[in-house]
Amino acid sequence: MSDSKRVERIQSEMLRILGSHLQNGLKQPLPCYASITAVEVHPDLRTAKVFFRLVGGQGVVDEARNILLEERSDFQKQVAAELKTKFCPVLRFEFGVAPHMDEIDQMLANLRRPKQF
Repeated sequence: MSDSKRVERIQSEMLRILGSHLQNGLKQPLPCYASITAVEVHPDLRTAKVFFRLVGGQGVVDEARNILLEERSDFQKQVAAELKTKFCPVLRFEFGVAPHMDEIDQMLANLRRPKQF
């Protein structure tokens, strides 16, 4: 398998693991909408950038950023537990901010809400 295919596979798997942890594994709820938009793994597989998109006003976005940074070690542990590689990439978080939800954000937020009958 070529290195680029391997990196792509690992990025895809990490995106799945991290997204699942964001939805189900956080110790405290986030005050704003957050999504993981991408994962970039360095070719040597030692480091990875995780790109978050936070939606909301500056105050709630800052609070969410702090929560995510506090829980970085839990994200790291989850990746280490599930990723089947010799080395677990060290995660570095990058944050992007949007002032409001777009159509895709709204659809994703609605998927997370329990259905009312």
